[in-house]
Amino acid sequence: MSVVEKVLGSFRNAFCGLREAFGRDVSFRLEVYGGFCVAAFVFLFWPLRVYEMVFVVLAYALILMTELINTAFEQVLERLHPERHELIGIGKDIASAAVLIAFLFLAFVGMLIALRYFGVLP
Repeated sequence: MSVVEKVLGSFRNAFCGLREAFGRDVSFRLEVYGGFCVAAFVFLFWPLRVYEMVFVVLAYALILMTELINTAFEQVLERLHPERHELIGIGKDIASAAVLIAFLFLAFVGMLIALRYFGVLP
């Protein structure tokens, strides 16, 4: 297998993973659709400074990435241990907390941008 074939296979697997997550996980779909809210926020406070735009995009990408990891974690745990177990429930809750922290980071970035827009911050 050539390097090019390996790279193309990796991209194919990644896009397949995105399709599966979007098709199987309601939370991931909601967060993808939440991108429209992020776009509306950017439009509302336009023009953004370059670093503000970078932070908004990175914060939103962080939400999607943590949700993908959370979804993968949940799928594996459901396969390995389908019945309820206290420690598995705790692990799932912790993974969900990572998504919450990513969302809070996006909210913090948005708050700072809004405060600058209204003249509270320079």
